[in-house]
Amino acid sequence: MLSVQIKTKLPENCTFGTITEIMRNATMKLEGLISMGESVKGLLRVKAEEVEKILQTLPSYCEGIALSSKEVKILIREHTCLIVVPILQSGCIITDIEIKDREIVWNIICDEDSFLKMIKILEKEGVDFEIVYKGRVNDKSNVTYREEEILKIALEKGYFDFPRKIKLEELAKHFGVAPSTLSEILRRGLKKILEMYFK
Repeated sequence: MLSVQIKTKLPENCTFGTITEIMRNATMKLEGLISMGESVKGLLRVKAEEVEKILQTLPSYCEGIALSSKEVKILIREHTCLIVVPILQSGCIITDIEIKDREIVWNIICDEDSFLKMIKILEKEGVDFEIVYKGRVNDKSNVTYREEEILKIALEKGYFDFPRKIKLEELAKHFGVAPSTLSEILRRGLKKILEMYFK
């Protein structure tokens, strides 16, 4: 079983890009994606301060339900994507997505045959992609590309130094997210690294 991360440009009219724009200061987690022929259905879990505002501004092809005052589930009813469909049709499973600066990192679980099939289809479709990581599932912690990137830059900028060389608010501004969102990403990433270290 392989764990793979592929980076691509954010496709034009991509639902994930649209939703990310609506939820700039929210934490989004992909809960599921299924292929329906040439289109895709998806389920997202979102944590945010302004749940009602998110529900009011969702595109027509999305349906949302509030789980609490700060959490919402969003169903993407139908979405056509030049990248998602080939990945799913090749037999790969998309476990999460991370979007930044008009680029998207797809976190994928698959076997070797499905991986090769996916690469072949993406190349045939003319998709420009970069393999960020490929390895056995147990070869790497489950730290995501986004968590790894944020932890690396936080370390480089002296966030973990004593005294700190950069404040949480300044670091959050660098990444274009709310301080509370950045704090959660940092804690989540550190927890995964510590769990791996103390195994």
